[in-house]
Amino acid sequence: MPKWPAYAMAGFAAACAYPAITMPPPAAENYRALGQEPGWSLAIAGGRMTYVGNYGETRISAPRPDPDPTMAGRRYDTRRLTVDIVEARCNDAMSGHGYAHQVTVIADGARVRGCGGERRADWDA
Repeated sequence: MPKWPAYAMAGFAAACAYPAITMPPPAAENYRALGQEPGWSLAIAGGRMTYVGNYGETRISAPRPDPDPTMAGRRYDTRRLTVDIVEARCNDAMSGHGYAHQVTVIADGARVRGCGGERRADWDA
């Protein structure tokens, strides 16, 4: 019996071991996200993640960990901050401006959602 079917199956199985979409962050990442109700912002720059939430009442800054890949983006996880960035169209709730990513932040247990990444004027609502 030929051995080639077994080699082909091993190759197909190895190909399935990787996520469908990967978003490797640039080496010198400079990323911004924002959301509404309550107003919040997130900046990832200079090796740090800085979250300002609840209209400025909450401020958390932490060293930026290496991101973990997810099925549709990446996740940064620290003791006080978890940031999920998903490559999917997003429109800001207040302005209607379009952005390249949907962003979820969990800051000290409080979850907020908003938009981030590249501004996409062609997606404005």
